[in-house]
Amino acid sequence: MWVSCLVPALASALAILCLLDQRLHAADEAGIGSLDPDSLPSLFDGKTPERPSVAKAQWETHRRAEILGLFERHVYGIAPRDGFEVTVSRQETSTLAAWSARRRVMTVTLNTPQGSLDFRLTVLMPDDSRGPFPVFLGLHLFDSHQAHPRLGQPWLDPTGDRQGLARQEPDWLWQQVLRRGYAVATLDAETLAPDHQDGLRSGVHALFQPNSDSPPDPHDWGTLGAWAWGLSRALDVFQGDSQLDANRVVAIGHSRMGKAALWAGALDERFAMVIANDSGCGGAALSRRRHGETVAHINRTFPHWFCRQFHTYGEAEGLLPVDQHQLLALIAPRPLYIASAQEDDWADPLGEYLSAYHASAIWRAYALGGLEEPELPPLNLTQGDVVGYHLRGGKHDLTTFDWMAFLDFADRFLLPK
Repeated sequence: MWVSCLVPALASALAILCLLDQRLHAADEAGIGSLDPDSLPSLFDGKTPERPSVAKAQWETHRRAEILGLFERHVYGIAPRDGFEVTVSRQETSTLAAWSARRRVMTVTLNTPQGSLDFRLTVLMPDDSRGPFPVFLGLHLFDSHQAHPRLGQPWLDPTGDRQGLARQEPDWLWQQVLRRGYAVATLDAETLAPDHQDGLRSGVHALFQPNSDSPPDPHDWGTLGAWAWGLSRALDVFQGDSQLDANRVVAIGHSRMGKAALWAGALDERFAMVIANDSGCGGAALSRRRHGETVAHINRTFPHWFCRQFHTYGEAEGLLPVDQHQLLALIAPRPLYIASAQEDDWADPLGEYLSAYHASAIWRAYALGGLEEPELPPLNLTQGDVVGYHLRGGKHDLTTFDWMAFLDFADRFLLPK
């Protein structure tokens, strides 16, 4: 009999514990969500200057360079600035008649005194005479080895019809991109730097490691730094290309590749626009929120992504001299778009939004529109002006809805009026 009495009691106790845990989590999230802006590292010399002209002058004369240097030394590592040459050693062109598109597959060779490395750069562009075309450039944006690669996944159309795009043929999204006059280019991240811990001994790291027996310096570039650096090398290739407009290249990425796109855009001001989708910790999300994936977790799981110095902040985000709103600010005054997914709690949508919101002070210093409200916006609606943001329904993914929002945003800045 005592067993039959114990079972309901245990069930009640478990129910109470679950309810308490839910309430604690809600209270914790509420506290984190109201993160004191004063706890974030400043974009300026102290508080934001009252006069935009003073803020802009601070940013351009020294503050931007200071913050960029802090990210190099404490987060992503310092990438090579010289000592290399980029050439296209081979190129093949074919036609995709079904899409009225051309495919260019380039073998790009990096030459250094220590050796050379080849990586594949694949571009799909409209098969017409409207060029040179603006380019969406990223890592693993599509499977470059497929005859008809897939770009994104059908999810819902901008009106919210969950069946609309799902009924379309798989090439529907490609047709939208190409008809608007964009090219899309993708790199193989694994060739540039394998996504595993190998002591930074392979890929592009091997070309710049003077002594393979010595451990990496605390400020040496990690794998994310190598991927971002590779995006800039692809941009080098576009310079002088008669079919691709190097002045209208968008650095774009999803998840870990979104982190790399943000860092590439911060380092290389030649990128005309930056788009990051579900980039999370080490991307758009504020580290000091400690919500979803944290600095400690990401460094344990992916110890090769960042420089070794970043590992010292695993349980001490408050000691980081920077936070990710400053990374986003490094994109200014160029257009920036941050996208989140409602069910992607691991990437911390609120942290991504707040980061873009606090970064918007730099765009305002340039008399450009950013994000004005500190609360998450409604689902499936683009917010902001030169700083854009949306929170869509669904999980961690790069969807057709995301792509259509990115295209509309890019149209405003990159296509002729």
